[in-house]
Amino acid sequence: MAWTKQTGGTAAIIIVAALMAPRVSVAQTVDLGARAGFYSPIGSLIEGPPIQKRLQGAVMGGLDAVVWMSGRVGFAGSVVYAPSRVAVIQPGNVTDRDGSVILASARLLFALTPLGHGAAADPPWSVYVGAGPGLAHRSGGVWSYASGATSPALVLNAGVETLSGPRVAMRLDFEDSISRAQFDAGAPSETAAQTHHDLAFSLTLSYRVRRR
Repeated sequence: MAWTKQTGGTAAIIIVAALMAPRVSVAQTVDLGARAGFYSPIGSLIEGPPIQKRLQGAVMGGLDAVVWMSGRVGFAGSVVYAPSRVAVIQPGNVTDRDGSVILASARLLFALTPLGHGAAADPPWSVYVGAGPGLAHRSGGVWSYASGATSPALVLNAGVETLSGPRVAMRLDFEDSISRAQFDAGAPSETAAQTHHDLAFSLTLSYRVRRR
């Protein structure tokens, strides 16, 4: 199932909301970056019998934006893509099918250790946690159902950030996108709802376009 206009529009709204929300106050720093890492799903989206469909781990890449309102509070928005193949398991037979996953989220961040700004007295690393709404979209012929390819999600995040220069920030992130997957809900062909975890481990390099 293709990435639809509606899904793309919703993801765009999530990112724009993350960027616009802080404007109720004066933004302190704005970071725009690219990320790369590893996508690792847990559990099956369809649990047989007679068929089971399970996403597989894959490399991933994406874009994100972070607005820090202070040394403690920030907002983040991100979109990542992973070419995750799908293991289709049937009695006596396992085949791998092409597929992909797009994850989008908007998160509120809280720094457990104050965010540094490059001063000599600043700590070298800032540790933060975050949470917020997201979307999980699965595409590929193996997901050719009438509905269910896109699921709302709760995204939990933990990470660390350090400055590699006056305008370059590096972040290491772990994210868990928790969604409830069900295909063809309400139809005779509906699948049983499954709680699914899309884990993402990533490294982000950001350019600080605005500094306080």
